[in-house]
Amino acid sequence: MIEKKIQKYLLEKYPEEGCGVLLNKKGVLCWRPCDNVAEDKLNSFKISGKDFITLSLSGDIEAIVHSHPDEECKPSKSDIEASEHLKVPYHIYSTPSCEKYVYTPSTKIDTLLGRVYNFGTQDCWTLVRDYYIKEFNYRLPMIEFEEDFYETGLDYFGGSIGPWGGEEVSSPKKGDVILFKIHNDIENHCGVYIGQGKYIHHMKDRLSCTESIYSGWGKYITRYIRCKKLHS
Repeated sequence: MIEKKIQKYLLEKYPEEGCGVLLNKKGVLCWRPCDNVAEDKLNSFKISGKDFITLSLSGDIEAIVHSHPDEECKPSKSDIEASEHLKVPYHIYSTPSCEKYVYTPSTKIDTLLGRVYNFGTQDCWTLVRDYYIKEFNYRLPMIEFEEDFYETGLDYFGGSIGPWGGEEVSSPKKGDVILFKIHNDIENHCGVYIGQGKYIHHMKDRLSCTESIYSGWGKYITRYIRCKKLHS
């Protein structure tokens, strides 16, 4: 569906270069078309700084999308340089054929974001463990969850805190594990605090994403847990 929306928009902009952003908004991938503010719209594109900042504040930018009218979809030198600088993939379409090329920067750093949920291999606890490996080179234990464990009264998170050296703290700092009770009396979800009032997490049937502790799922936060072994 998103692919068709993108193609439709870029064809509407033809013969000019069309542009926009793929946005991971609270775990849902969205297409956000943007005005091309370049002086030469037939041969280049530019997303306004205001639009880019607004989009960045409303979600995680998964990719920048633009078209190459009457040209092949392979990235130009400027496309590659911009993608590497921003650390964001470029999705390039040749119009009107709509052939597509995806350029992924070698310096892409947000590999924890935009994951597809798969219980046991790419879920909330897996994301937290991978964050600890990436940021601290420290391995939290792998918890063998039963699916929908909270419906049967199993308190996995509460029982696991002591073994990996966790302790409850009153206010979070970067790297603290966040526990949630979402429509349940047992803590059934987790994330990790990344600073500036934000955390990353991975909900079922959604992409992993960044959110604010002050809105959305933040109202379900129960505790912040700090790994003593990293701060001793």
